[in-house]
Amino acid sequence: MGDKVTLMLAGAGHEAVYYQMQPAFLTDERFSVATHATQWSAFEPNLQQMQPDLVIVQAEIAPGPDVLLPVLSRLQAWNGVAIVILPIALKDMEGIYRAASAVVRGVYIAPVSWVEVAQAGYSAVMTERARLTNTAPLQQVLAASASIGGGGAYPSMVTGTKRIAVISHAGGAGCSTIAENLAYVLKVQNSVQTLLLSLGLPPAAVPHLKLKIAPTVQEYLERPGRASLQAALQSREGLEVLLSPDTSAAYLKADETSRRDAREPGSIYSMLLDCENGRYAAIVMDIPSHEDTWTIHPLVFANTILIVARPTLADCSAVRHTLNLLLYGLREENRKPKESIFLVLNQASERSGLTPRSIQETLLDAVGWAPPIAAIIPYDPAVTQAQDSFLIPVTRSEPFAKGIQSLIQVLFPNLSRTMGQGNASNKSVLRLPRIRIGG
Repeated sequence: MGDKVTLMLAGAGHEAVYYQMQPAFLTDERFSVATHATQWSAFEPNLQQMQPDLVIVQAEIAPGPDVLLPVLSRLQAWNGVAIVILPIALKDMEGIYRAASAVVRGVYIAPVSWVEVAQAGYSAVMTERARLTNTAPLQQVLAASASIGGGGAYPSMVTGTKRIAVISHAGGAGCSTIAENLAYVLKVQNSVQTLLLSLGLPPAAVPHLKLKIAPTVQEYLERPGRASLQAALQSREGLEVLLSPDTSAAYLKADETSRRDAREPGSIYSMLLDCENGRYAAIVMDIPSHEDTWTIHPLVFANTILIVARPTLADCSAVRHTLNLLLYGLREENRKPKESIFLVLNQASERSGLTPRSIQETLLDAVGWAPPIAAIIPYDPAVTQAQDSFLIPVTRSEPFAKGIQSLIQVLFPNLSRTMGQGNASNKSVLRLPRIRIGG
């Protein structure tokens, strides 16, 4: 699958398409403009012939939504997506376009920033590609270890589980909080069988989820086997959790063992393979930023990467480092496809120094590519207040909860559609008992 997004531009008239829309895309190396339509009679045949990844259409080209939407629905045949631009006079139809077609991923009211529309379209295509990659059963042979951390060859792996690595090379970005709450919402609020791995030193889930410091995966590392792994599990409200060892000696010993051979029964990678036993639809891994096997093995194991960053210049630099590791630092056979990498902007506010657009521009300049932003999570002091009271932040902060739901919509589009079909158990993530202690 090529990196470039094939694009169709459609609008009512030559000037609208060639002078308003096209310039922003011709200078953007992420896109290849495959076809145009300046009148309705050309729209459908051009669409069918070129089958673009993305269609950006000004709604005035069509007689009405009852005509345009059925044609756009044909994008589903080749997994394309669309963005619709409405004139201010048709603003009242925004809801119709948003709700009526599964392929419409954005509706904008003119006048628009075409650079912003381009970014939204690119993110929509990358999200669709990631969905296709991760919902199909993954058949991937990892034949050799990462160049950083060593450890010998990795065993083969065939699995359809969503294996999500949550990482940040910037301290305090909120990696653990996002991983824990993502896993909690999947399991507790949506009944998705989920395993959370808290792999830092010390494991952050202990205070955040009010868990005990033992048992940990040290049980498995000393006596490899699924029975030992089962014995190491703890839980919070039905969410199963595995913790890294709490002592430096045990943590370093596991790293040394894993460096010798990833296939060794007591290695971190073997432990991860045994976690994927058919029980879980999702495995969420909160991984540390230091680049030993506690980081490298989960990255190689993962099929989805969430890079967490605050909207600061320092965090942009950390994201650059993470991208270089994922795209170039691992051995070629273990590098992550771009479709599997997403950015999560955390603790955003109106006073943030950088905007989402400026962050992506910075990454484009530094790395030549910027991952799509899966969610923008606003700063809310209620998040840390909840954690300090042993409560789950998504049950106490509505802005934070909405951010996690946005993330789920990207990672689990089928689940998000089910959630929108009136399931009474999912009416609100805040409609929960006030006390959520124990597990």
